[in-house]
Amino acid sequence: MTAGAESHARQSQDRRYDINIKAGTLEEALRQISSITRLSLTYNPNDARQIRIKAMVARQESIQLILGRLLNGTGYTFLVNGPQVLVYKERTHHANPPVVKKTAEPILLTGKVVDEKEQPLEFASVKIRETGSLLTTGSEGVFQLEIPEHLPVIRITVTYVGKRTIEKVIERKEYSRPQLFRMQDLSLSLEGVQVTGVQKALQSNSSIVFDREAIEQSQAFSMADILNNLPGKEIKAPNLHQVQTLTLRTSADAAAGMNNSLGTAFIVDDILLSNNANMQTKSIGKYGRTPISQAGIGSFDVPFTGLDLRDIPVNNIERIEVISGIASAQYGDITNGAVIIDRQAGKNALQLGIGISGYSTQYSLSKGLALGKKLGALNLSANYLKSNQNPTTNLQTYGRMNLGLMWTDHFGKNIKNTVSVDYSFRNDDIRVDPEDNREKKTYIKSRNIRISNRTAFTIHHDYLKRISLSMGYSSGSQESYTQYAFNSDPKPVADKDTTGIYEGYYIPGIYTSIDHIMGKPENFNGNLVINGEVTTGQILHQLSTGANLYISNNGGKGVIVNPDAPRFANQNFQNERPYSFNLMPAIINSGFFLQDNFESTVAGRTLTTNAGLRYDVQNGQGTLQPRLNMGYRLNKAWQLTFGYGLATKAPTMAYRYPGPIYFDLPLLEVYNADPARRVFLVYTEKLLPDNSSLKPMRSSQLEGGVKYNGGWFNSSLFAYYKRNRNGFSTTEQFKTFQLPVYDYKIENDQLVYWQTDSVATKLSAALRYNRVTNGTSSNDIGVEWFINTQQVKSIRTSFSMVTSFSFSDFTNNFQRLKFADADLQSLHNVMYGVYPVTQYKYWSLSSKFNTTTHIPKLGFIVNIATDVFFTRQRKSRNGSQMPLGYADLQSNYYAFGPHSDADPVYLALGAYDTEDADGSDPFYLNFHLQVAKEIRKKIRFSVRAYNIFNLRSRVYNPATDAVRSLREPVSVSGEISFKF
Repeated sequence: MTAGAESHARQSQDRRYDINIKAGTLEEALRQISSITRLSLTYNPNDARQIRIKAMVARQESIQLILGRLLNGTGYTFLVNGPQVLVYKERTHHANPPVVKKTAEPILLTGKVVDEKEQPLEFASVKIRETGSLLTTGSEGVFQLEIPEHLPVIRITVTYVGKRTIEKVIERKEYSRPQLFRMQDLSLSLEGVQVTGVQKALQSNSSIVFDREAIEQSQAFSMADILNNLPGKEIKAPNLHQVQTLTLRTSADAAAGMNNSLGTAFIVDDILLSNNANMQTKSIGKYGRTPISQAGIGSFDVPFTGLDLRDIPVNNIERIEVISGIASAQYGDITNGAVIIDRQAGKNALQLGIGISGYSTQYSLSKGLALGKKLGALNLSANYLKSNQNPTTNLQTYGRMNLGLMWTDHFGKNIKNTVSVDYSFRNDDIRVDPEDNREKKTYIKSRNIRISNRTAFTIHHDYLKRISLSMGYSSGSQESYTQYAFNSDPKPVADKDTTGIYEGYYIPGIYTSIDHIMGKPENFNGNLVINGEVTTGQILHQLSTGANLYISNNGGKGVIVNPDAPRFANQNFQNERPYSFNLMPAIINSGFFLQDNFESTVAGRTLTTNAGLRYDVQNGQGTLQPRLNMGYRLNKAWQLTFGYGLATKAPTMAYRYPGPIYFDLPLLEVYNADPARRVFLVYTEKLLPDNSSLKPMRSSQLEGGVKYNGGWFNSSLFAYYKRNRNGFSTTEQFKTFQLPVYDYKIENDQLVYWQTDSVATKLSAALRYNRVTNGTSSNDIGVEWFINTQQVKSIRTSFSMVTSFSFSDFTNNFQRLKFADADLQSLHNVMYGVYPVTQYKYWSLSSKFNTTTHIPKLGFIVNIATDVFFTRQRKSRNGSQMPLGYADLQSNYYAFGPHSDADPVYLALGAYDTEDADGSDPFYLNFHLQVAKEIRKKIRFSVRAYNIFNLRSRVYNPATDAVRSLREPVSVSGEISFKF
């Protein structure tokens, strides 16, 4: 409080007033007193309206005397704190308590949340960790919470958009005293600014939290730039021209990495951002897991992984919690963790940000409006980004636009409702190069609108405390397109979509082929959570139960095929046909959970237990999933933690409903310039994949940890073991055909053909297709070590370190097949060889070091981040690449014995080709520097240099004759933000 404000407060309290109060309600009287005295009176207006008072006259009386007389006999008392006066209910004391008492009466904790100008803050979030109580302040910034009398201490957390979070410990003797929370605007002038994520035990023992301070300091162009600060990740300059997905606690890549990413959920304001309805992929049977792409550049669709992090801006995010350990039972449809994103509605300054990194520019805008006592608060946000891969050619660009609206209001005393509407658009665009005679062109576009509603009912009951209902619906459009110009010989075309023999036709070899997919994904997520409390002895159980519903559908046109302009004609004797997504039924998954959080005393020490049980029904299959997080506090400094959990992820629509497979086998192929002298007789066989029995992915994780909080020095060490089973994959299947033989002749300048009496066996390495299976499994073992220090005052610098070791092994449980060549078929009657399953092992060891020099008086901060990669290895686990056996042309299987070295079939089949299986990265490190300056809390400049010393490292792979860069050249990004 300023000296002027203190003087005003003393004068107001010492002054004498003349007041005539009419008979009426207590609320009317308090309003009159506030108007005359110019003091800010805080009270619960709903309760004050219910209390009738008599008329009262005061002549030259102090505010203390006036309020004392007015409140006498009403059950209320007051507290004067400067210019603030808090009016609240007294705690009732019984001189002669009853002999029988059912339970101890809870204590009513009253508090008020104000800003730096002593103005009340509506919609501030208030949470008590010990009871799990969660509510928001009313229009006067006041809140009231019931605290069980037996709790000796509570830890209360207050958050508000654009303000520094307050965490306060309150002892039992202070429960009955009004609490005042004065929140400060986020600013570099505050002590202890946090620029990186910190390890906190919130919804999991090992959660990592990025608060608004860390988000603002990150200069993030997308969510990827924030999450690159996680253990085992690498800080890099923003890369907006490659897909960015998130994996947690694994070193594996390829299929294992894709499944890990798919099983990592993003949850925004209690609503799951689902990728289950994404079907932007070509035929799985023909191509495997291959979205539309352009050679040399890659793909920008993610139907088989988690969300693309490039599409998530961070300018309107208040807090990010990353759960890589054991998630609460409340969260379903995950296997490898969750990213919990919180946005808050409330009044805050207009903030404009402009960021530049290389050839990328980002503009962001946000504003929070207080609409009045009965209209709540409205928050608006906008983000626009444009990135050019190379401005000299202007061929490849990425664009993104996001708009958001959030309205929060109280309906009555105990109901809070929040409505959110979000719109997003993004476009990966690769234009035609004027010098490219193939006229290659690719674009991937998507639009999405998301509407969600959250309602929280606060209930004052002995057992039932809160009911929350959240619902979210999203509808989007996705379009993937690529083209390629051909100049070749005429091509035969088969286009029937049924099994049978018919005449195809020929097309000219000069045309522009097009791959085109149009999807309209829709997702619905509904969540019901009921919170209550039950006391057993001295143990308070915070109980929660509820249900989740997930619905995904796609009503798009699907795969659009022009048979006269095929991209890969007759590849593996297959061709694509149009495939409409809107014919597919929706995927419906549901879940139910029960959670019990409580603290008990074991051997005189506190044991915190968060135990939950979840039951999910996914693709018609039910799974019971226990979840457990425990913490045992040895003393004030040391704590042991333990966690175990089981989780599942449902198959997505891309896996559940792959398109039909069409084999087009030529029976008679004769081409002539004269249409009467040519024919393309073809047999088409249509296969309909049935994935109705596909199982959900399944993950179990065991985690143990130790934490030390020494005040100036904090450290956490976690070890984990994670088993992933039933991972989604594709496996190759060979197929043989018995086909009739046809012959022809030219008669009267007309081609005539007929069926002979012969039958031919069609057998080829090309006659194969891909089938979706639960064929992969992996194990992840690792250690994460966090160290943080407080600021060394003499140099105004704090230090942090996180070291991560991860070992992963991956197995594709289906044996590999190698088709026999023509000699083996004719000489030894061999169709294919059978080889050991694919097995890899990965391990990595890395550290992140941060030094943060912060001078609050100058609003100045310097951060040096160092990434150190000690080793990264990828090795094949197969001891031998030689065949295990073979199948003959009659599909009989023969296994090789221990002495097969002289077997001619064994030698002819030879080793399976895995020359590119192994790889390793040498030791290297990278340095990054950031400097930020704030001017009068209104303007902030920030500059970050990546790889500041321009260190360069390259790795040569002799198997592929390719060179890969480990470090990108030095890159500088800058940001300026304004607050009005």
